[in-house]
Formats: sequence, structure tokens, C-alpha cells
Amino acid sequence: MQAASEIRVNESVDHLFRHHAGQMVSVLCRIFGFDRIDMIEDAVQDALIAALRKWPFTGMPENPTAWLTQAAKNKVIDRLRCEDRSEPADDLDIADPGEATPVFLSSEIAEDQLRMIFACCHPAITPDSQVALTLKIVGGFSVREIASAFLASEDAVAKLLARAKSRLRETVATLVIPVSEEITTRLDAVLKVLYLMFNEGYGASEGNELVRRDLCFEAVRLIEILSAHPATSLPKVHAAAALFLFQASRLPARTDHAGELILLADQDRSTWDRRMIARGVHHFRRSASGGELSSFHLEAEIAAVYTLSKNYQSTDWPRILECYSLLQKASFSPVAELNRIIVIGQISGAELGLRALDSLETSHQISAYNLFHITRGDLLSQLGRNAEAKSSFEKALLLTKNDAVLRFIERRLADVVGLP
Repeated sequence: MQAASEIRVNESVDHLFRHHAGQMVSVLCRIFGFDRIDMIEDAVQDALIAALRKWPFTGMPENPTAWLTQAAKNKVIDRLRCEDRSEPADDLDIADPGEATPVFLSSEIAEDQLRMIFACCHPAITPDSQVALTLKIVGGFSVREIASAFLASEDAVAKLLARAKSRLRETVATLVIPVSEEITTRLDAVLKVLYLMFNEGYGASEGNELVRRDLCFEAVRLIEILSAHPATSLPKVHAAAALFLFQASRLPARTDHAGELILLADQDRSTWDRRMIARGVHHFRRSASGGELSSFHLEAEIAAVYTLSKNYQSTDWPRILECYSLLQKASFSPVAELNRIIVIGQISGAELGLRALDSLETSHQISAYNLFHITRGDLLSQLGRNAEAKSSFEKALLLTKNDAVLRFIERRLADVVGLP
């Protein structure tokens, strides 16, 4: 069996790597150049392996992030010295990774990550490549996780990433935050990446846990970096920050101690994170400047209504429905329409909700989405059509890869099977 200290170290290193790999790669790309991105990513991986080998015996250093960053920097320097490059690699100093002092200031790291995000969202590469590359480099996503988010094969995603890196190596000389006229064209891609990152954390598409807090909080951290920078402190950025914070504030109540899903109506609101709610309100107010009404504004308002309601019964459902209708008018999404239909069911009853759901199924490809069948099963059970509800829940089971959601559907299925 593994020793307890080794298990703790493995868990700590895995946690550090998920949270800080993007930071380390961003810092080292600023130092050594984006053209060495593959070497830098390999060096960061090697630093992780070195920590797994060393720390169970020596204990974790006082500043593990600094240790990992310095170890990765040393490995890049070693490789440069072996490549017979024209650069004066011999003049680069290899420091002791055991030094307790931080290698870089937090403000430097934030700036470097912002540069990296905008580099990954360069217009020279396709939108899908922008998203995939940022998730990989900045977000620390694995190829498998990106493939899941894209509904694509791992091989296809690996090739997509390789092409994107190659294109950027040809295009990006240094990591910079774009000048003002380029901000608009890249910012939408940046916000899409962070939105996908947060959503995958808030409702993991697969795995043992419903919520992946590491992804949620990384998305929150990055969006607040964006919102604080003079070049990107724009209303829609603040709206996105408000959305993430309102949603993240409810994470403590979203699952119970066993990791089981708790619906909003049953959540203990006293456990919601009040500091996050306050930060969300701050960003929501900042988002009100100017005349733009982005999708993030509307989604942030929906999240605000849910979060700031005194209790579930006092939720302003008509206002939420109005926001969803405006959202759909601006840019129709079958998934957002499904959420709108759930609200229709709350306001007008299950019969009207079911009619709207049937209309959506007829007009759009939505039947491969598990929440469609969960919603249908719930509406049918409210109407006492339990045999049909059972069939819907069984279809949802087949489309679900997340264990916590599977268990939730199984409980709902058991409820309707037990009814006449």
C-alpha cells in the first residue's frame, strides 16, 4: 500500500498542478518565448514528476508553487544548453528550487496569464482552436476533458491543438495584451473560454463528482483578472464575473456530504458564500455602465434573481422568463430554450411546459441531451403520467456520464416506479 505521506503528496501535487500549471506555463513563455511552448509544457510536466519523487521523502517545500516554477525553469535552461542554440544559454542561471522565496510576484503572474489568454485567442487560429488551446494551456485541461467539452475524439483534439500551436509559433513573437482595437475581436473568444471552463466545473460532464470546484474557482480568478485590468474592465466582463460569482456562491449547498445533488429548491441558503455574493453584486453594478446588453448581462441577471431571492418560493419567475426570452431573441440556443421551458413549467404548470418541450424537440436536435429527458420525466411525473416519466428517466440514464447525476436520475426513476 502507498504510505499516507505519499498519498497526501500525490493529492497536493495534483491539486497544485491543476491550479498552477497554466500560471507556470504563462510565466515561462514570457521568459523564454511562445516558440518554445512545447519545451515549456514538457518542463512543467517534468517538474511535477520530480515533485512526486522528491516530496514524499523531503516533505513539501514552504512555497510549493515557487519550487515547481523554478524547477520547470531550470529544466528549460538545461535543454537550451543542450541544443547548441545561438542564444547565450550559458549565461542563464539555474537556481535552487528549494529556495523559499517566491520566484515571481502574484501581479506578474496575473499579467502573464492575461497575455497568454489573449495569445491563445489570436485571430490567426480558428475559434474552436482558440477555445481548445486556452483550455489546455491556461486552464490545465487534459486532451480528454477538452474532447468531452467539444464532443470530439481525443485524437481529433490532439491534432487541433498541434495545428493551433504551430500556427501561433509562426505568428506570436511575444506575449502581449492587444492594443485597444484588437481587444474587441479577441475578448469574445476569451469570455467563451472562461464560460466553458466555469460550466464544466459547475456541472462536470463526467466523473465521480458533480462539481469540480477547481475549475469554477480558476474561471472566477481569471475573470476577475480580466475585470481588474484597465484594457479589459468592460461592462460585459463585469457581467461575466457577476454570473460566475453568483453561481459559485451556491456551490457549498449544491451537493450534500456524500456528493449527492441537491436541487435549488432544497438547498440550505444559509451555507451560500456571502462574500462571493457581495463580489457578484459589485461586478453586477459595474456591468450596468454603457448601453450594451450582452448575453452575460442577461445570464447574470438570471443568476442574481436566483441568488438574491429570500427563498425559493419568492423567486421572481416572470423576470427570469423575460431574461431568457431576451437571451433567445438575441441568439437562440436549444439548451437555453430548455431552461426557459423549465421556468414556463414553474409559472404556467407542467402541461404548458410539456407542450413547449414537445415543440422544442420537433424543431431542434435536443434529444441527445440528458437534461431534456430529465425535464420531460419531471413534467410527466407532475401530470401523473408515470409510465412515460419512467421511459424518459431511463433515456436520461443512457446519456449521462457523471456519477452524481446518474444517482440523482436513479432516485427519480425509483420515485415514479413506486407510484401507481
